[in-house]
Amino acid sequence: MKRTDYLKLLANLQCSDEAASVSRYHLTEKCHRSKLGIVAYANYTSLTSCQRLGLEKKGLAINFSPPEARKVGMGHSCEVMNCAETDGGLSLKNDTRYDYYTLYARPVPDKNSTCVPTIGMFRLLPQKLNYTEAVEQCRNIRGVLADISTDQRTDSLGQLLAGSGNEAAFVGLRRSNGSVFINSRGTTLDCTTYRAWAPGHPRRNSTKFECVLISRQKTWLSSACSKRYPALCELNPGGPYKKGSIFTSEKRNGSLTNIIYRK
Repeated sequence: MKRTDYLKLLANLQCSDEAASVSRYHLTEKCHRSKLGIVAYANYTSLTSCQRLGLEKKGLAINFSPPEARKVGMGHSCEVMNCAETDGGLSLKNDTRYDYYTLYARPVPDKNSTCVPTIGMFRLLPQKLNYTEAVEQCRNIRGVLADISTDQRTDSLGQLLAGSGNEAAFVGLRRSNGSVFINSRGTTLDCTTYRAWAPGHPRRNSTKFECVLISRQKTWLSSACSKRYPALCELNPGGPYKKGSIFTSEKRNGSLTNIIYRK
């Protein structure tokens, strides 16, 4: 068996056997309700049911009203948000009927983060870095270089890049052993059929052009890892929440969560 065929075989096994990482919602602020966009809602008596709906609908946060806090005539007890609050909690409102939970509880995404609804929270690092530096800088903010393996991710992150005025940025896709492309989560590109390579990419010299950029035209470009570009980081969900930390930034006088919508 050729080495390239062997690597593809390993990739296929990984796709079929890879355990899905399950995120969890962390209680962030009691008696608070987020006013960010709702992607789903329901009436549940248990928090577990609300959390299950949130994960099913790929919500980044939920509002849940425990039975003891509900009032006659109120709306739905479970609300699933397509985005999560950032540092400052500007869309969080005092509401004794609800408690706010998020996937992104620790650290709370800072005000420079951007939400791609139902996908995740991202941060563009505008300074020019080589690939190794980009990986390290993303790690420093509890993230990884962004996954671009779906059309929604590529479209939304290309839109984010275009809005920043940058031409291209490093993302989490790199050639391994001169053939297979692997993302920051360790999943190979062979696990999906979606591709957005620009004409002439990926370049044939696999040892020289191992790293990948996303362009403002929403295409993928192979690049030398030593070249210097901005970086697109994808923030890792996490917790537990440190009480009060979402309200520590500039006394909540900044801007609302940046959100990228598909055009």
